[in-house]
Amino acid sequence: MSPHHQEFHDLYVAHHGWLRGWLRGRLRCSFTAADLTQDTFVNLMEQPAPPVLRQPRAFLQVVASRLMINRYRRMTIEAEVLRTIGWMAEQDQAASAEDQASTRQLLGQVLAMLANELDVKSRTAFLMARVDGNSYREIAAHLGVSETRVKQYLAKVLVHFHTRMASAAAAPAPSHE
Repeated sequence: MSPHHQEFHDLYVAHHGWLRGWLRGRLRCSFTAADLTQDTFVNLMEQPAPPVLRQPRAFLQVVASRLMINRYRRMTIEAEVLRTIGWMAEQDQAASAEDQASTRQLLGQVLAMLANELDVKSRTAFLMARVDGNSYREIAAHLGVSETRVKQYLAKVLVHFHTRMASAAAAPAPSHE
């Protein structure tokens, strides 16, 4: 075992249980705490060089806290996107069949346009997840990245879509004079 792997192993063994307990106390959900604990250690494993840790628990708390914040932001954006899609579906049900087809076509064009603004891996992850229905594990294997990175790509896509939709909604309507 290389020295880096041994250091990581020792850190994991010494602090995994403590970090999971700390997260469980904060989140009040043992499943989410377990996920974020793993994500914290995966984040450390993905570092090109192991960090020098004088206070490992403080360092782990900072990494885990950032992951909690990112998770909360992602969940907020996902909820907003779902509300928007629900609203669009309600509007779609009240529209004629021709209007529904036109709306779907326009939505498809907008999503394609927005997807083309993304980097290749984010776009691929999004299309594999939302169009092809692949799992995070399948996407990670295809892209050669971790499942955590796949989640980051998808969160990036949702943030991009949400930002673009918000800026489009805030833009003044074009004048037809």
